[in-house]
Amino acid sequence: MTNKYYPKLFEKGRIGNVVIKNRIVRNSMGTYLGNPDGTVTDRQIKAYAEAAEGGAGLIFMDNAVPVPMTSCGLRADKDEFIAGLTLLADALKQHGAVAGMQLAHPGRDAAFVGSADVIGASPITFEPWYEMGFKMPRALSIEEIHELVEKFGDAALRCKKAGFQVLEIHGAAGCIPTNFLSPHDNKRTDMYGGSLHNRMRLLLEIVRNIKKKCGPDFPVGVKLSTEDWEPEGIRIEETIEVAKALEKEGVSHLNMMGGTHATACMEFLLPNAFNAENTRRIKDAVHIPVFIGHNIFTPEEAEAMLEAGNGDFVALGRSQLADPAWAKKARCGKADDIKPCINCMIGCIDKGMLGHTPIRCTVNPTLYKFECEPLTKAQESKKVAVVGGGPAGCEAALTAARRGHQVTLYEKRDFGGAMIEAGKPENKANIRRLIHYYEEHITRDPNITVVKAQADYDTLVNGGFDAVIVANGGKTRRLSVPGGESDRVIYACDYLNGSRKAAGQRVAVIGGGITGAETALELHKEGKEVTVVEMTDAFLANPGSACQAYSIEIAQTDIRIVTGKRLVAVEEGAIHLADRWGNETTLPADGVVIAAGFVPQHDLVEQLEQNTNMEVFHVGDSLRVRQIYDAIHEGFFAARQI
Repeated sequence: MTNKYYPKLFEKGRIGNVVIKNRIVRNSMGTYLGNPDGTVTDRQIKAYAEAAEGGAGLIFMDNAVPVPMTSCGLRADKDEFIAGLTLLADALKQHGAVAGMQLAHPGRDAAFVGSADVIGASPITFEPWYEMGFKMPRALSIEEIHELVEKFGDAALRCKKAGFQVLEIHGAAGCIPTNFLSPHDNKRTDMYGGSLHNRMRLLLEIVRNIKKKCGPDFPVGVKLSTEDWEPEGIRIEETIEVAKALEKEGVSHLNMMGGTHATACMEFLLPNAFNAENTRRIKDAVHIPVFIGHNIFTPEEAEAMLEAGNGDFVALGRSQLADPAWAKKARCGKADDIKPCINCMIGCIDKGMLGHTPIRCTVNPTLYKFECEPLTKAQESKKVAVVGGGPAGCEAALTAARRGHQVTLYEKRDFGGAMIEAGKPENKANIRRLIHYYEEHITRDPNITVVKAQADYDTLVNGGFDAVIVANGGKTRRLSVPGGESDRVIYACDYLNGSRKAAGQRVAVIGGGITGAETALELHKEGKEVTVVEMTDAFLANPGSACQAYSIEIAQTDIRIVTGKRLVAVEEGAIHLADRWGNETTLPADGVVIAAGFVPQHDLVEQLEQNTNMEVFHVGDSLRVRQIYDAIHEGFFAARQI
């Protein structure tokens, strides 16, 4: 029967000879829940079962490597790993999904994960990595290439024996086939370099070896980057030719993405479904199923991609981390209950792929935390006050209410707290969806009363509360300098929420963190001449994806960056700066936007702890200024304890 909510999304499909119950694929992102030696853990099995329970038709999770490599992923380089792989395949199939496995060799990216042997087509890597001191890849010899091809085929056969029904070769994101496909990374002069025909040879040989060992009817697909976003790298015109060649070799599907592990941070800046046009060009060039993915977050977006013919399946990764039941909720017409991914890349990329920890999710505090019991009703219903309607407060209020407590949420302005300003830039529009999610669920929960006011000490003491969760966020850090009270000086939050405009054409942004960068870019879009002043020696010093992405984007503009100087005075048409030795300089500026960050607020908590017997929990930026990830997780776990 046709699904009345999303008919295309829940139409049966086929990958080779395997029937898929819908058009939803859980893309491989890795869980990092395995043992360092590549063996399977109980946590991995539970993660696979949870993913399948969520309703996606075809599921890829961790990569399996075809050669010995220490990581927290999977290995398929020896027969001894088949038993563990079988447990994973069974977990997927027994919970209603088709079991997929992605084979991957990180190639030059092995330097990034700390592997001792880093290989590639040529001794070339991503230039910023080289400057950071990562190990250079060594060029594979012809004999080693032949051995690697055989190892891919052997690993694929082990995955087939383990019960995986669809295989995928990771030929994107900087993995070894990408190193050969890229004209930037491949400077070989033998049969594996030069022309596109030669550069795609390794990938085609891997496909042939797998088909030879696993049989012509075993579905084997390839993940490809439409473009890798690197200088002189992979471009869509050549990818189309690679796709055609792969189809002739009998691959079952093509899973399209963009970028590499080195440039993945740029997804943070890109609009939803940004890869649609390039994926459509691939789909128009071949007759096998094409997966469209990257920055597709809602069932409406997914349905639209299929309806427009941009792909045959929708491959989702982060969306199904934010809400593992994404597919199940969509199928039942409960899209409003799907907790939205906000494309922040903090838990999944920064803490997972870059941090080498089990993958996490900013908006889903329970992801893969199997040590935590499912949320249950509290033994005793208590009266709980939540101070602040930002991410920490909203998450705390909902969690406490779901446990059966009677919650009063105090928020003097609209829902969202600092998310209101954080969601202003268009690339962060998905944060607005999270604000809407919280508002919808909080306002319709009978256990939550919303009070549009600021809660002070007397309000809380006289309210008869058993517990208080203080989540009133950080305060804007104010700068006290001569001229700082001028009308020409405003604060970044006021600018981002639209309550104040920056004065004049020449604007100085004081503060070189994420808020300063976002403010500078927004001002630049208005046509302003922008200078960012940072008192430390490093602009956007945080190593996370957002800082990397903003650094790249700002480098492509005429925004001026001044580091190692602090604001000391503001006057008509100029500001005065001083370095650490007290040397002063003058910078022309008609207007000033201060983005000096935030400071925590401890006074209310200290009063409550010293003078009352209430349970008091302190969470989010009010406790210590950090990221939205910390706020949501702390709000959730505080509410669990009541």
